[in-house]
Amino acid sequence: MTKSPARHSRGRHARPPSRLEIRWTRLTASLRESRRRRLAAATTALAVAAALTGAAALTLTGGSGADPRAAVAARTGAASPAPQETVAAAGDPDEIHDAVPYLETKDPDDKVVKHVTDVRRSGRFVRVYTDLGEEDENSDPALDLCKWTTQFLRDGGDDDPRVFVHGKSNGNGSVVLANKQSDKDDCEVGETR
Repeated sequence: MTKSPARHSRGRHARPPSRLEIRWTRLTASLRESRRRRLAAATTALAVAAALTGAAALTLTGGSGADPRAAVAARTGAASPAPQETVAAAGDPDEIHDAVPYLETKDPDDKVVKHVTDVRRSGRFVRVYTDLGEEDENSDPALDLCKWTTQFLRDGGDDDPRVFVHGKSNGNGSVVLANKQSDKDDCEVGETR
């Protein structure tokens, strides 16, 4: 057993670091800080470039056609809120507030839309929650809601809309009554039993 001190001893009576060790530690710390600053600057530059590109794209495509959501606002008499007001009033970022007024324009007699309880985005999908029961799978109201919501998304610029219409079930969560999972899909749910 040797009595030599540990190579990197610590404590009150430890040998102080040499000048070479101090310089080396300072050099590596400054290099790490320099890399961090360069990374932060590059990230900021990329974010600014992306924002400018997005703004330019919106400016170039903005005047090409009528906004269907503005048409809904015009029909319902509601003024379009400023984007800041929409975000502040939204509360839940996944909730789609302008979907129900759009659906109401498709259903002036309120025979179908009266069943809608909530419309929200869930990743790439839009889910329409209703008070319809499990037995209403592939029913006319469920299929209409699926088709109308698909059209709502297409009018809003979604080229690949995915829609699920949910109903209430007995202790089994929200059962799917109709869905559109691809462009070839016709909103009907296949046999699952």
